[in-house]
Amino acid sequence: MPEYEFDVAPSFADENRAQVHQVVQRLKDLGVTVYYDEDQLVERWGLDLVEHTSDTFGRRVRYVLPFVSRHYVGERWARLQRRVVQARAVEQQAEFLLPIRIDDTEVPGLVATVGYLDLRVHDTETIAQAVVQKLAQHRAEFTAHTPITPQSIAALARERPRGWEYLLYVTVVAQGLAELEPKYREHFLRYAPRNGIVEHGSGIPLIQDRNVLLNEIIKVAVESVFTPASQEAAFGAPGRQGDPDRIVHLGELFVRTFDEILGWARGIHGTSYADEHARAAARIQARFADQQLRAMYDVVHGLREVADTLVERLTAGEQINMTVPLVFGVDPALEREFTAAVGRLSR
Repeated sequence: MPEYEFDVAPSFADENRAQVHQVVQRLKDLGVTVYYDEDQLVERWGLDLVEHTSDTFGRRVRYVLPFVSRHYVGERWARLQRRVVQARAVEQQAEFLLPIRIDDTEVPGLVATVGYLDLRVHDTETIAQAVVQKLAQHRAEFTAHTPITPQSIAALARERPRGWEYLLYVTVVAQGLAELEPKYREHFLRYAPRNGIVEHGSGIPLIQDRNVLLNEIIKVAVESVFTPASQEAAFGAPGRQGDPDRIVHLGELFVRTFDEILGWARGIHGTSYADEHARAAARIQARFADQQLRAMYDVVHGLREVADTLVERLTAGEQINMTVPLVFGVDPALEREFTAAVGRLSR
């Protein structure tokens, strides 16, 4: 992880200096190291300020805080700073741009989907504390993109930024599902490598066994693993800290359940059938996994979207749901198609 000389640097138009100065002063009070032009008069004296600005905003600061306003769009030095951070964004995947709105002006090059805070809504203290939370995540060397290690989990639990429980859980499940992405895609291609099993009969006993197995996988997940009690034990009751080991374990069980459903369907696709009707019925049965897999995949996608703007959402007062929603079911039309296919085997 790169080391930075400064935690943050505001990027702003001089017309907004009074508002920026209040935030800068509060950040300093909270122990944040800020690159602020008024504090750097001696350092900047005699330097090529274009090169100095490029070096500072491109390499020396951890986060850049653009204060977005109509003045900011037109201000000469602000335009230079924006070009520098846009170039940095091409090379650096980790977040470093934390916009703060003063008005609704659109800024060229600033992606509209990037989360932001708003001085018209959030006071100086709220914004300063949000920056501190971002820095706490950084000090823990933990983001949704960071490989999970015992050291990173310990650092996250030590720093305990707001919502750390959520961030930890999302990272476990997102990285776990990323490893299963090839299998997930292959499932919807209806592909699996041959497993050496050949079904010579009607396949009805095997189909019945598979129905029981899928139902059991789902029942265990809903009734035993992802219960309100187990989730409270991991994430903590309202107002209480979570347990990092339980959170990691619960996330791993989510991934394991996803993999188990994938494996159930892959077993069907990997089996060879002597009877074409048996093959057709089995292929329909494998599609029973579709809705479960899509639902779990969508859950993780939604969790990840929240995690990417967690500090902003918490600062805005949003209540983050720490429970794990699971939706299991089979499309009634698919059930009818399957029943008809099994009926042809019975003739």
